[in-house]
Amino acid sequence: MTRRRSISGRLTLIAAAAVTLVAIAVGVLALLALRETLTSQADRELQHMARGPIRDLSPTAAAQIPPSPLEAPQDLRMQIKFPGGGSANIPRDTAPLPWTAADQAVADGQRSQVSYTTSTDEGRFRILTVKGSDGQTVQLAKSLQSADATLRRLAMIVAGLIAGAAIIAGLAGRLIARAGLRPVSQLTTAATRIAETRDLSEPIPVTGDDEIATLAQAFNNMLSRLGDAQRQQRDLIEDAAHELRTPMASMRTNIELLIHAGNRLADNDKTALLADLNLQSTELADLVASLVDLARSETVEEPATQTELSELTASAIGLAETHFPQTVFRLHAPAAVTIQARPGTLQRAIVNLLDNAAKFGPEKQTIDIHLSKHRDGTAQLSVLDQNPVIPENERTRIFQRFHRLDTARAIPGSGLGLAIAHQAATTHQGTITVHPRPGGGNEFRLTITGAAR
Repeated sequence: MTRRRSISGRLTLIAAAAVTLVAIAVGVLALLALRETLTSQADRELQHMARGPIRDLSPTAAAQIPPSPLEAPQDLRMQIKFPGGGSANIPRDTAPLPWTAADQAVADGQRSQVSYTTSTDEGRFRILTVKGSDGQTVQLAKSLQSADATLRRLAMIVAGLIAGAAIIAGLAGRLIARAGLRPVSQLTTAATRIAETRDLSEPIPVTGDDEIATLAQAFNNMLSRLGDAQRQQRDLIEDAAHELRTPMASMRTNIELLIHAGNRLADNDKTALLADLNLQSTELADLVASLVDLARSETVEEPATQTELSELTASAIGLAETHFPQTVFRLHAPAAVTIQARPGTLQRAIVNLLDNAAKFGPEKQTIDIHLSKHRDGTAQLSVLDQNPVIPENERTRIFQRFHRLDTARAIPGSGLGLAIAHQAATTHQGTITVHPRPGGGNEFRLTITGAAR
């Protein structure tokens, strides 16, 4: 299996490759520019020679030229073709220059002159072919050996510079990649530490305002939410364990009594004991169901949708009526109250409010539910019961988990219904409060902003 290169290694490679490509492009352009300059210089020299007396040489004058008339015979050469068919090479001991179709076009009068580069056994030459004054065709040639040597030297220098640039770019890229990816390394270290210690309390230091800093801040926000969820889970487990201990101990005591003394108990005592066990099992089932609802409201990310609150409340009333068939629930609501909400979470909260109102009041009481929507988009649901007025010092504590009033401890319940309603209000960035109702009873007000988190 091929091992993937690290991000730092890839960034280093990319930086080195980019600089190398740019250096190669610049070097190639420099070589091409130098070659063009040297070629133009050779053309200027040949043109200067062509404007001299060379065009007027006759066969006799050309034959009288010494074998090496030039100081640098290897750099400059000349070939003359006369109209009668004769030719002369200067210096005389050099090989004839190549004769091309372009040269023939000058000899035939079709072109005034031509310039081109040609290769011979003795190296490359720059050729200028012109027409002489007496009909002869003159080829002037300048060796490009010196120019080629200059180009080779420059190519070696450019190659060295490219190699040096690639090395420097690689080192610089490595340093920059390490500096730029240092926050990512911190994220990795933090994630590893959290995986090993499960400690979510230490955030990652955030510096700057670039993309990496944004990523670190998002990671810190995630750690904060995970920490809150962890604390809520721990608190819920501790509270649940505390609340479950009493009914479980009571059930165990009654069961042991039935096992060890069941045959000696009177029928009425046995019947009472079984009724007590049935009540305790019902309470335990209600407690477990409430714990599941509370855990679900804290952990399950139900999507927020456009919800018709009137229909949702009517559905919640239908569920509450199955729990308390003797209670009358009356809904007072506009035709439509639409709000952005999590319908499942909100319905559980309303059902718990209705159950709470019916459980602690007269058996055949009437509970009024008022639903309204304000101009700012906030919806309000009020549940008015006929229960004993909640004392002022208890009106905030009753929304805590497992908190029950002294007067309500004799009534079966888990103490989680109002906590579930409070959690739903918090989820919808709303509030839930309780106030005395004029004429007796309580009014629970659930306010929803319509911006479910």
